[in-house]
Amino acid sequence: MHVLIIYTGEFQTNGPTGGIFQLHQAKVLKNSKIKVGILNPNSISPRYIFKNYSNIKNKFFDNIPVFRLYEKNFFPSKIKFFNYFLKSKYEKITTELFDQYVKKYGKPDLCHVFDIRFGLVAGNIIKLKYKIPFIFTEYCVEIANDTLPLSKRYIETIVNPLLKNASKVALPSSKFAKKFKNYFKYKKKIEILPPVLPPDLNKIKKRSKLKNKDNFRFIIVSRLDKNKNIETPIKAFLKLKKKNIFLTIIGDGPEYSNLKKYFSNKKINFLGNTPRKKMLKILAESDCIICSSFNETFGVGLIEACNFGLPIISSNCEGPSDIVKKINGIIITKNNTQNFYSAMNKIIERKSRFNKLKIIMNIKKRFGKNTYIKKFKKISNSIINE
Repeated sequence: MHVLIIYTGEFQTNGPTGGIFQLHQAKVLKNSKIKVGILNPNSISPRYIFKNYSNIKNKFFDNIPVFRLYEKNFFPSKIKFFNYFLKSKYEKITTELFDQYVKKYGKPDLCHVFDIRFGLVAGNIIKLKYKIPFIFTEYCVEIANDTLPLSKRYIETIVNPLLKNASKVALPSSKFAKKFKNYFKYKKKIEILPPVLPPDLNKIKKRSKLKNKDNFRFIIVSRLDKNKNIETPIKAFLKLKKKNIFLTIIGDGPEYSNLKKYFSNKKINFLGNTPRKKMLKILAESDCIICSSFNETFGVGLIEACNFGLPIISSNCEGPSDIVKKINGIIITKNNTQNFYSAMNKIIERKSRFNKLKIIMNIKKRFGKNTYIKKFKKISNSIINE
């Protein structure tokens, strides 16, 4: 099987997002003897006018070929009307990239496409022009919280017809799938395909020897914006009366400065954006991860934490409700300070309740590479063998 992954965002391999999920997927597919490449058509802001993004670049990330073409865009993408102009631009650059990819690596059997705005456009132009089927996947939280920058008219006239052309729609969690169906009036069956447990976790030691074993370390790994609701667990943490507890917050975003200003505390450490390897090391040395989002389509950070044996405290939003079970954490039914305080206190007092080894084994069984490949092949073969 030959799979071409198409991602239309800015491709960054060391960031919290920016193509890293797609790269992890590609590594797992490649290690399972599936031929794989990545296409990365993107339209960038004119503020990068002096950077050489205009030429097709064929780079390798961990032996995965990534074809990138970034064209300068003078249409503000947040203004809904301009999506019509951007659609034709993405059709053009996708075709250019695809032709170059095929010349070097041959025609894929299947495309796996991400991004409702322009990835869907890319998948459709390849299907129409080259007769190659595609799976469509979306992780965008803006669909879950109804802030997607697409007009109702654009969704009805462009997005919905393009969605019908997808051979399969595969989404990361069951609750998000229900919201997606309602949002786009999608009638067909949706497959549930969570992201794979990242393969680079195996390079991190599960737990190094800590100087203060009696300390309890909560951790939040998140973009800091209103949807993530970081203020609530911070307030809950400050109510705890224990001396040897600490909270580390990794991530950046529009709320970073305010949170750091108002919640400056010796026990709370704001680290901002942190290189992935360092972030994973800190995660492995923590005791419990917290997710307080109002909406979350999945929650890769949560399964990464479980890979190191950490229990989870999470709000009852889309993705985490599929991840958190009795074996690995606590779901907060009402997203408020008191409930987070109670859950955090319970985790500290009943630390031994959660068995690290069982958490690790459970998460690998549900989201590890073998489970992912089995699901991916089942979906792919049903399309190719039609």
